[in-house]
Amino acid sequence: MARCIPDVIPPAQYHKVEQDLLQRLRTELPDEFIVIPCLEVPYCPGGRSRGRDSEADFVILHPRGRLVLEAKGGEIRCIQGRWERKKSGKWQPFPPPFFQARDNAFEVRDYLKRQFGKDAPEARTPFNHLVVFTGIDFNVDTIEMPDARLIDRTELANSDMLKLMNRLLDDTEQRYLARFPGQELPPPLSDKQLLSIANKLRPDVRATSSLTPEELDRELIRLSSTQLHALDAATLSKRLRVVGGPGSGKTLLAIEVCRRELAANPAVKIGLVCFNRYLGTFLVDVAKADRLDGVTPGSFYLHLDRILGSTGDSTASDPAYYQQRVRSALELARRTPEAEKFDLLVVDEGQDFRDDGDKLALIDAMLKGGLAKGRWRWFEDLDQILSPESVVSPSAEHQAYLDCLDAFGQVEVTCNWRNTEQIAQAAAKVMGRSTPPSFGVQGPKVTTVPSKPGRDFDLLVAVLGHEKLRAYRPEDIIVLSMRGAGKESFSGKTESAGFRLVPYDAALPYEEGTIRTTTVFKFKGMESHVVILTDVDVLTTPRDRRKAYVGMTRAKYDLYVLGQPEALAIIQG
Repeated sequence: MARCIPDVIPPAQYHKVEQDLLQRLRTELPDEFIVIPCLEVPYCPGGRSRGRDSEADFVILHPRGRLVLEAKGGEIRCIQGRWERKKSGKWQPFPPPFFQARDNAFEVRDYLKRQFGKDAPEARTPFNHLVVFTGIDFNVDTIEMPDARLIDRTELANSDMLKLMNRLLDDTEQRYLARFPGQELPPPLSDKQLLSIANKLRPDVRATSSLTPEELDRELIRLSSTQLHALDAATLSKRLRVVGGPGSGKTLLAIEVCRRELAANPAVKIGLVCFNRYLGTFLVDVAKADRLDGVTPGSFYLHLDRILGSTGDSTASDPAYYQQRVRSALELARRTPEAEKFDLLVVDEGQDFRDDGDKLALIDAMLKGGLAKGRWRWFEDLDQILSPESVVSPSAEHQAYLDCLDAFGQVEVTCNWRNTEQIAQAAAKVMGRSTPPSFGVQGPKVTTVPSKPGRDFDLLVAVLGHEKLRAYRPEDIIVLSMRGAGKESFSGKTESAGFRLVPYDAALPYEEGTIRTTTVFKFKGMESHVVILTDVDVLTTPRDRRKAYVGMTRAKYDLYVLGQPEALAIIQG
């Protein structure tokens, strides 16, 4: 039985034609074949995909060669070079299948050349493309596709898959010998080499089902084409910004970049940095759980403590205290020998550093070669900047760091993998944006509950006591305030609707039966199954809207927004 990655068509891409074909490939081919269905083929500048992302229906790997298969079902016709298929009783155009199969085959080849090197056996293996028409007999002779690379309904019904694949592999080898006269066929690939190709095309990427340190369950997900493009660009680029909205997988990609760098060079020294302490704790736990020994992870202040050799006072509230520690660490970091600095710096939630020249200077000093010449990956979303607008222009040094960040390559990840459609739409309204592409999960309608001045906590008690909230486990609920620390409506409160309220702390284990509370600012980069966003007083300034946007997009499945009617009207559209 062939090895299929995965062995079912993902729901978002499901077509019965392709699922039936995958079932035949899986059951009729021996295990020396590896089948990858629905492979995203992202647009590559200078490539063959004509400025658009594409999808290869099947990539089939075998020791003798690689096949890219395009499957077309239903009623199909080609009139004066225009390909159409019937959907819902109407003829609709679609890309020419022969060209699509060919372009995808060459895009896959070019990708493997970039990954393995053009002379590597994995990149030099013979390859071919074919088109399968599952619903029609193709009885027309055409120069565009020889019979050897075409399978129609009758042949599919009367032949077994192994016979068809062997015929196609024979044609693949004949094409190779014709293209390179006088050369011998490359040696068959080993199973280890096939698996290495499969891992490059369809990598195992570990995502967390909940960004809390006590729940580090992993699940495999299929990356979107933009995420694959980001990882590809990260491999090829010395310095790279990756931008994307909430739930687009930036933290996942930051960790995966570290993982891949270590796999390629186990001796590399990598710094993994974010600003938020809770997210930093999460990164530490992931690196430990995944044994990323070459990675030094943590929040900015954890790296600060490491440089100074002492632990700062986390309860200090005077900004001057932290500014002095940053400057002291900067002096030490600048005196550190280059050989002791990080070979690669990966920064998550990078927008949190842009407003502080001293913090950027320290990040620069931690990296071998600095931001101008060193290797770095900078992940950020400028819509999540929550600091007040500065009334003072950046210093020349500060502006130079900002210019450096913006001067190099950039890729964007667009798909929202976290939020339901309902939450994504509500958050987009707050920002006045269109809803980004998502993975299509539907959830409950976003609930907005109007409050009155001075009654915000009473409203929270009522919402937490509602039977709908009682259906969730308390550990799956987080209460976030739009106000600053100490100004929350629940500040000083220890109980609500029969639940004990406790401050959220990512470093502490969850206490059974409690509801955790914190501010939007402190919960940046994190997520929860259910979010109650309270103290939504006004949404008049861009910063107000960004805070609401960040708070709302922390919810994965169910969102409640409690606030003043004028603010809620914006969320309701």
